[in-house]
Amino acid sequence: MNPPRPHIYDADNARLLCQASADAYAQAGEGTMVDDTATDTRVVLTTRGDNLIVAFRGTADLRNWLTDLDCLMVQDSITQGLVHAGFFAALHSVWDELVEAMDDQPLKCVWLTGHSLGGALAMLAAAWLQDAANFDESIQLQGVYTFGQPRLGNAYFRDHYDFYLRARTFRVVHDDDIVPRVPWFVGRFRHAGHEVFFPDLMAEPLFDCALPRKLLYDIPGAIRLLTRDRLALIADHHIQSYLNLFKQAA
Repeated sequence: MNPPRPHIYDADNARLLCQASADAYAQAGEGTMVDDTATDTRVVLTTRGDNLIVAFRGTADLRNWLTDLDCLMVQDSITQGLVHAGFFAALHSVWDELVEAMDDQPLKCVWLTGHSLGGALAMLAAAWLQDAANFDESIQLQGVYTFGQPRLGNAYFRDHYDFYLRARTFRVVHDDDIVPRVPWFVGRFRHAGHEVFFPDLMAEPLFDCALPRKLLYDIPGAIRLLTRDRLALIADHHIQSYLNLFKQAA
């Protein structure tokens, strides 16, 4: 994997981490698995060269959907911002075991990734690890790449996160996926990090697309939300849609 460079998105890293996010859905595979049956939260740790990849599984079943829909906000003691209560509880349920598993690894060059709910957990974990890195210089948080990630916290959380981690965080979003893009006009949830937006499979991505231009894509997305059935929307959000982005670019 390539070393992090501020404000530079690395397509090769994105491809590798997207595959790691997909692999986190598998029932068995390489690496160390940390999970909590009460919240159906799973994290898979694998090594690649001198790097440790920490991949959070996304929404896998109805219980995870219920976690997604728990839209109460709680205060995160690390950032002092308000975050999605369901995401907070999911990460908290595996955190101690995850830290222990990371401590057992000989490498400290860490990459965080995840799809859907897993992306939100990866971002929250990055904020917590950054806080730990302030006290332990051996922790080297290299980058955060998420795919189809929903909004995680309020503006205060976003500002705190971006102060430390925006330069190393890339949220990959494709045009047909409605999950990362609504409801931007409802409630207090805000996105953090850099957005890497793919208008379609064949197009080059847009980086941090300006709001007026983004509305050109959001309006058709809102129409899809109103006119298409739930199963179709879930299919658009599937991890395979993101793997296809990188197959086209390969």
